[in-house]
Amino acid sequence: FLSYSWFLSGGALLLVSVSIAFYCILYLEWYRGIEDYDVKYPALIPITTAAFIVAGICFNIALWPVWSFFTPLLLFTQFMGLVMFISLLG
Repeated sequence: FLSYSWFLSGGALLLVSVSIAFYCILYLEWYRGIEDYDVKYPALIPITTAAFIVAGICFNIALWPVWSFFTPLLLFTQFMGLVMFISLLG
């Protein structure tokens, strides 16, 4: 039960992080045409980064019983895939 709550927390934080990233890329940059949204809304990037890092920590704690010491390596690979996917949109 404890791993499940860590996994749900990580999923919620990852959803927050991805939602803010899509808001910045799709709405602010593509729809509104704001190129420097990091200057106009300076809190968005630190919040997104913090949520992404804490989500990674939560996923590491939740999935450690499954993958043991391979957990950080596998999650790093998956997270980098997500980051590359999001960067292709911008």
